[in-house]
Amino acid sequence: MKNEYIGIDAGGTLSKIVYTINGKCHYKKMSTADIASLNTWMKQSFKQPDIHITGGKAGAFLHESEFINARRINEFEATCEGVKWLLENNSLLKDTGPNFMVTNVGTGTSIHYIKGNSYERIGGSGMGGGTLLGLSYLLTGEDDYDTILKLGNNGNGRLLNLTVSDIYSHEKPPISGDLTASNFGNLMQMKQEKLSKEDYISSVVRMIGETITTMSVQAAERLNTDSIVYIGSTFARHDVLKNIISGYTELRGKKAYFIEHGEYSGAIGAILNTGLQKTVQ
Repeated sequence: MKNEYIGIDAGGTLSKIVYTINGKCHYKKMSTADIASLNTWMKQSFKQPDIHITGGKAGAFLHESEFINARRINEFEATCEGVKWLLENNSLLKDTGPNFMVTNVGTGTSIHYIKGNSYERIGGSGMGGGTLLGLSYLLTGEDDYDTILKLGNNGNGRLLNLTVSDIYSHEKPPISGDLTASNFGNLMQMKQEKLSKEDYISSVVRMIGETITTMSVQAAERLNTDSIVYIGSTFARHDVLKNIISGYTELRGKKAYFIEHGEYSGAIGAILNTGLQKTVQ
């Protein structure tokens, strides 16, 4: 096959792969821990591919890969470049405008600000897909991601929380009463009622979603933009988390965007490798 290009975003849990054959993009995910299988797949599928790799585990891949000519790309630059490309190709850039936030939710979370052709990493959090897996296991004993998703989708994530209305029980609250005042703060509920695995996991999902959204909205307010683009493998097949983040973002006066193939932004940007400026001017 001719014109073989591969972009790999080697994350802490999953490797997101984008490969092009004669200009057409294809998407694939594999476990980052199984680099041997990734090597085997590439050897069987390609002859002389042009490989660009990014992500936290890029170093491990380059150390163990048989494709010694693979080129390493800056992770944050690749992610932001990939997001811009996806927005343009999905005709969403006219909606977000040229200046917007990017919140990348993988094992943890990283927040960026894109302004035209420049970008800046604003910050991040240890909250992410790794938190979902770890806390779900501690609370329920479940460690299979698909099972955790299914259980979380069927639970009530509000039962274990205290809302602002709960705190201001005898007067009008100064802010929206629907906002969460304390995640996992409803100790009385926990003591009085036996809660299900579904409820525990759903509460974890809500805590992650609300925390990530709060950070993103605060950054957007500081940088005077209303648009927040949420990407990352944690959103794949996870409509509940998307709905929590979308609703909470809108409640705080901002606009949330989820783009198709958003979790592949880093891999797409690795292939493009056009090079955004590293800081916002």
